[in-house]
Amino acid sequence: MLKLSRLYSEQSNIFPDITFRDGLNVIYANVTKQYKNKSSHSVGKTTLVELMNFMLLKTITGESILKKTAVSELVFFLELEYDSGSFLTIRRPISGKISINITDCSSDFRYMEAPDWHKSNLGLKKAKEIVDGYLSLNNLHEQGFNFRNGLRYCFRKQSQYENTFKVNDSRETDSNWKPYLASVLGINAAIVKIKYDSNKQVESIKNAIKQIAALPQESAQALEAESVQIEAAVARMQLELDKFDFRRADVEVNEELVQNVSVSVAEFNKTIYEIDQRLRAINDSLDKEFSFDMNKVIELFGEVQIHFPEHLSKSYEDLIDLNIQMSSGRSERLKVARKKLLIERDDIKNKLDESSKKQEELASILVQKDAFSKYKLLQSRLTKEESRLAVLNERLKKLDSASVLDDNLQNAKNQQIDAAKTLEAATRTRDNKKMILAVKIFSEIVQDVLGMSAFFYPKTNGEGNLEFHTGLKDQTSVTEGFSYTRTLSAIFDFTLLLIHSKESFYRFCYHDGLFESLDDRVKVKLITIMRYVAEDHGLQLIVSVLDSDLPISQGDEKYSFPKDEIIRELHDRGDSGRLFRIPAF
Repeated sequence: MLKLSRLYSEQSNIFPDITFRDGLNVIYANVTKQYKNKSSHSVGKTTLVELMNFMLLKTITGESILKKTAVSELVFFLELEYDSGSFLTIRRPISGKISINITDCSSDFRYMEAPDWHKSNLGLKKAKEIVDGYLSLNNLHEQGFNFRNGLRYCFRKQSQYENTFKVNDSRETDSNWKPYLASVLGINAAIVKIKYDSNKQVESIKNAIKQIAALPQESAQALEAESVQIEAAVARMQLELDKFDFRRADVEVNEELVQNVSVSVAEFNKTIYEIDQRLRAINDSLDKEFSFDMNKVIELFGEVQIHFPEHLSKSYEDLIDLNIQMSSGRSERLKVARKKLLIERDDIKNKLDESSKKQEELASILVQKDAFSKYKLLQSRLTKEESRLAVLNERLKKLDSASVLDDNLQNAKNQQIDAAKTLEAATRTRDNKKMILAVKIFSEIVQDVLGMSAFFYPKTNGEGNLEFHTGLKDQTSVTEGFSYTRTLSAIFDFTLLLIHSKESFYRFCYHDGLFESLDDRVKVKLITIMRYVAEDHGLQLIVSVLDSDLPISQGDEKYSFPKDEIIRELHDRGDSGRLFRIPAF
């Protein structure tokens, strides 16, 4: 199991000890209005969530408040109870290596020397493996999970209530969290993983087929014939080089230079010339805009003393409008044509450059008289031909694999369909005792707290992938002014703890700002249920609450928690009220 015992620091004057208890644990913050929305570290009730998660071996990023210079030198200890009367203490500095100690009673290790720790100087990965081995939560390790997988439902910051089931980063893939949730709700995680693996396999084969489709559309027979021709040429060239005999090579080079390369260079130059002529014509046409001055026409008619009828003026104006519209459309078409020609010209220019370079190399071979220099030039040519052969063989290999990939894709799709059917059957609640218990507990707590009929259920979507949904029989109370999403999310977290309360499982969850924006009657009911559930099942339900979010009774009396439930009191009346008793940062 995993139960919190104590969180403390070497610098107790900066961070006073926090001792956790079975039952309701309250982080109570009395914050004045002018500081309530302060973006920097003020009192630290939300920071405590991050600190506890850090002590449970979470990797912290550059955005974390624990990366701030003000706390970078602090060293913390988290004592966990992993079995009845057995404790595990994690020592973790904000910056540095991790140490772990195992004891049979609660102990204070803040002054212990490094050699006295059972495990010291640990990296994060090794520390997780050690802690995972001691906790043994419902044999999660055997299913491919570790103790950190379930912590998403043990810590909720104020921004993490919107998605009841996913909790964490919206960019996180479903395959990273759905198998775990399925497992704790009685659905075989292996079935969920097989479905995601089949999805991945189908996509992988599709991508391979796309790559092959992007290759030049040549038949395998043509590639084989070309490959055989090049192989023969390479073998002959190698033999001639070995004999230092360049006569045939000179003949072949001459033929290639005259019949192939030089012809290509001439054709490319001709094509570029034609494109340049067309581009010049387009540019000239774009430079000449339609122009017609009606006033000058009327003035001309006046000079020769001929009347210019009004109806003729109207006809000219219509003609002008038509010409402007036609000119505008023509201009756009000419610009599109110019863009295509420029792209074509660049492509032809690249081919011309390649052919010109090859022409220069072949000519160099022919005019080269020095045998050794010619040997090196021909050897270079041989190397290029060998490279061409390698490329052809690779393309041929991919073409050969295309038909195999088509068969593989069909097989993968069949496996995907089978996996979807198996998963769909596994999501049925009727035969799942763990799911039946979970829905029962969830529905009862929602009814007691919110007075509405609600449930949650798993299902498969149109693609056969697993989804989790919340069902509400009466939506009106939700849409009339109160959003109960955060309450439903918290109740779901309680439910997971309760259905495993008699097993080796998590025994705590921490909800930050849970009561914010809730109706006072809902707050009172929620506090009552949390207290009862925690005390009756040996759980630690931790909640952080602002003084201004406490419910007020009909007699205008503010709700107050018993002193033994308040495990840390924070305020903004000076450094002594902050989580870290240092100036705000």
